[in-house]
Amino acid sequence: MNVARHFQISVIAASLVLLAGAGCRKPVPPTGALVLTQSSATAAATPASDILDSRYPPGSRVVLMEAPPGSGRVQVLSEGLAAAGNPVISYDGQRVFFAGKASAAGDWQIYQEDLAGGRPQMLTAMPGGAMSPTLLPNGSLVFASPVPKIGGPNYSQPPSALYVQSPGGQPRQLTFSSRSITEPTMLADGRILFVSTQPPESSNSASGPALFTVNNDGTEITAFASPEDSASSIQQPRLLADGRVAFLISQSGSSAAEFVRMARPFQSRAPLFPGVTARVSSVEAASNGDLLVCAENSSGAKASLALFRVNSTATGLGTPLLADPAWNNCEAVEVSPHRQPMGRLSTMDLTKSTGKILCLNANFSNDPADGTTPLATHVRVLAQTSPGNVCALGEVPVQADGSFLAEVPADMPIGFEALDENGQVLRREAPMIWVRPAENRSCIGCHEPHNRAPHNHRPLAVSVPITSLGLKNAEPTPPKSN
Repeated sequence: MNVARHFQISVIAASLVLLAGAGCRKPVPPTGALVLTQSSATAAATPASDILDSRYPPGSRVVLMEAPPGSGRVQVLSEGLAAAGNPVISYDGQRVFFAGKASAAGDWQIYQEDLAGGRPQMLTAMPGGAMSPTLLPNGSLVFASPVPKIGGPNYSQPPSALYVQSPGGQPRQLTFSSRSITEPTMLADGRILFVSTQPPESSNSASGPALFTVNNDGTEITAFASPEDSASSIQQPRLLADGRVAFLISQSGSSAAEFVRMARPFQSRAPLFPGVTARVSSVEAASNGDLLVCAENSSGAKASLALFRVNSTATGLGTPLLADPAWNNCEAVEVSPHRQPMGRLSTMDLTKSTGKILCLNANFSNDPADGTTPLATHVRVLAQTSPGNVCALGEVPVQADGSFLAEVPADMPIGFEALDENGQVLRREAPMIWVRPAENRSCIGCHEPHNRAPHNHRPLAVSVPITSLGLKNAEPTPPKSN
């Protein structure tokens, strides 16, 4: 009898402890709450050394704001950090990831915080910093590192690349281009969409920022969309509920929102809000299909960034949902569970050190001079061994149908030069693509037109012995190009 009574008292005591603990724990914010990036609207401008410093000046903060915005409690999630921004909500709606820096002179890193309460937890410790968090379907973190400096290429700093980091694990590099890769975001089909610099379409054209995709293991880098004009930057690509991809185009100090359609990205670029001339700093999808837009509020006494909520088909912004003359509302994401992207199987084999590249027709090109250009008989394969240092791995014969096949080192920037029978360079692509270990990669042509499907035939290159190229016999200096 005494034992039973003691057990009953113990159960009651334990229950009281659990109830007390539950009462002390902060509840998860209700659906409809927002996480915002805010910066002071009155602070003086400060010099910026990298692109995140320019977006998120000292004092920028990430806050949690209960719905409706402006009427509830505001909780600073980035408490203790010198600056923060670029929030991303986990698929279950329980956590937020963002970029932040512990001190004004420190590097940007990726932080995580439980929305039920707690303090920012630093997840990365990357030399040169980390930016642009996004999440794979399995919860692994993807980010770009290092944070690009302002002022153009700097060979003392490697180009930015994408990394993946599982919970509690170490970062693993996903991309291996000679050009910086930034702004990753997930598409519904499991691919990672990102921003990099496209190669010139011809010897007379210039390169510019463009959108690319890659699988979540770093395989199959593919051009996705590019602007026809020379935009200074593309920022924050985001997949919307209706199948459009919205992004910000920055030119001459101003930024506007545009979009392309997933079904035809190269031919569908258009303004997202045709009637808006104000600077737009962020576009995010809400759970009901609406858009959360941060843009200049010209109706106020002083033009600060305000938050708008608009229908996905709206051509204007209307009345702000939240406007505060003391704060620029730079970014806003909704706190709600959202669908995970599709997963993808990987064919990569980390025990291998090479991959294969198959080109279906090296003479299929979008170069306007191709009507008089001789046919390519060989392709010289280039590799960038370190920033600014390019070598030639060797040459591959081009078959009668224009195809060639080569085995090349994995996880290294690879480029090509199409050569005529006299060894003259017809077309050149700088080392920008790569293959992962055991990847079999294919392309249609050399600067070929976009949105084209290849002819359904077996290329001759797969019927001849493969040309294996490595660093052992590489030429130490890059060949001249015309």
